[in-house]
Amino acid sequence: MRRSISVFKTSVLFIVLFATLNVSVALGQTRWGQTATDGAGLGLGDATTITWGFVSDGTAITPAITGESTDGSELISFLDLNLGAGAGGSDLTNRPWFSVFDNIFDRWDAVSGLSFSYEANDSGERIDSFVAPRGQLGVVADVRIAGHSIDGQTGSNTLAYNYFPDHGDMVIDTDNVSFYSNSSNNYLGLRNVLAHEFGHGMGLPHVDTTNSLQLMNPSVNLSFDGPQIDDIHQAQVRYGDNWEENGGNDTFSVATDLGIFNGTEILIGVDANMGASLDEVDPNQIDFISIDNGTDVDFLEITLDGVYDMSFDLDMVGPTYNHDGNNSYSLANQSDLDMVLFASDGTTVLGDSDNSGLGVSEQINMVLQAGTYYVQILGNNNATQFYQFGASGFSAVPEPGSMLALGALGAFLIGRRRRIAR
Repeated sequence: MRRSISVFKTSVLFIVLFATLNVSVALGQTRWGQTATDGAGLGLGDATTITWGFVSDGTAITPAITGESTDGSELISFLDLNLGAGAGGSDLTNRPWFSVFDNIFDRWDAVSGLSFSYEANDSGERIDSFVAPRGQLGVVADVRIAGHSIDGQTGSNTLAYNYFPDHGDMVIDTDNVSFYSNSSNNYLGLRNVLAHEFGHGMGLPHVDTTNSLQLMNPSVNLSFDGPQIDDIHQAQVRYGDNWEENGGNDTFSVATDLGIFNGTEILIGVDANMGASLDEVDPNQIDFISIDNGTDVDFLEITLDGVYDMSFDLDMVGPTYNHDGNNSYSLANQSDLDMVLFASDGTTVLGDSDNSGLGVSEQINMVLQAGTYYVQILGNNNATQFYQFGASGFSAVPEPGSMLALGALGAFLIGRRRRIAR
């Protein structure tokens, strides 16, 4: 018996990755609004779970490129032949090449608020620009991956194309045997194409950067591995950072626990702090945190094991580079962030810092007793801002009455604080 599949019809734009041809497409801040796991109503900055899977060989594909084959998908047999079939069988997770795909989704997960789940089932519906099945758990994935002949493997040829959300399906050109079967650096060519194409699948357009290398540049590049700093920033614009997953950290009750402070500096968000060097992002770097818009807040929890003269420092970070015609696009000047220090109850304000201006650092200095404290980070602009937060200090013995004074200061600050999100 054929299971009913929810189908939506729309004219869906897609993006092509070329081997050498350099084109630029700007499509705005597209993202998933509905997925099989999360349902409908998703918006900018919302953490999102996306299911992905493969269509069966023979699944029909409507051509989207001039000269593209009308044959059905042959991706599984292509990967088996050129990357290895292992023991074979119906469980594709046992294939040697499965981990190459899984690695890409894991990488995007690690640097954004996206989560991914492999869906082994598929509805058999045609891959098409106008008709696509809605993802359904246990039935069909949100993102379906297929492949067949598109336009050969020489010249400025197409390596793959991908539809935008809420479509997201990917078609790989199986003509490019030598490119995709190259096992150098754990199939870097295949991985960078997959990571690029799914960048479109999550809503990222091509980006034109003349003085930096980014994954979402239109032409394939094998001088780096996976998403780079602009790619990560654009992902966090749409889905927030990794801390937004599993309920997020928008209130003190679900604050990100930074552990026990014992005199050794705590520092987070360091991987986005590139300065002017615009260093290559290593595939093992995951410490990219941000406030993704004007309504997002982060709560951080820190426990002191004694009395310390503390300094809490908040710095806006990120390099400056050319970006779609803007020759001084600065990731460190996207939003004006503020910082508030709360006592262990999560409501009593002990201090705040709200210096005005893009890129301006914030700092709170205070002698604190042993115990748990919460730091709140919040933004004033509807833009995504990478930040670095540090907690440092040295042992101190407060003079008599100083803690009473801190309490009075907290009461004063509550009265004057213009905005505290809870």
